Amino acid sequence: MGLALHSAERPRRRRDDPLAHLGPRLERADLVPYVQLVLSDVIGAETPKLGIVGTRLWRFVDLERRLDFLLAGFGWCKMPPHVVAPYLADGRLVKLDIADESIAPSANLTVYAAHSRGHPFGKAGNWLLENVRNRLAMSMGMLS
Repeated sequence: MGLALHSAERPRRRRDDPLAHLGPRLERADLVPYVQLVLSDVIGAETPKLGIVGTRLWRFVDLERRLDFLLAGFGWCKMPPHVVAPYLADGRLVKLDIADESIAPSANLTVYAAHSRGHPFGKAGNWLLENVRNRLAMSMGMLS
């Protein structure tokens, strides 16, 4: 048994921010002057620098705090679609179209859950997988 979880984080910005109006497709150089709101590990800054642009970084360990700062207009960031769907719908946020695939890959991130052949998931593991599947199905339903 396994689980494939797809996450399509895409760059977002407040609608009234200058970065949201620079042009149809943004390049890396367009993003560098702006603050990027980055989700980081609590343990340290030795994490991979995937999708990080420039040096103006504000780090967060909590997705909700980062959303608060995004909505307040303090920077741009990549957010899961189900988290920002209501703010995209009401116009408070806009999607950024970034040309550089290393900053904003167009492919989804797939996460797998696996177990050893002789050690299948127990009750807790099966519950967790079912819970994640249900949450994913609900979040995808919100976007449709």
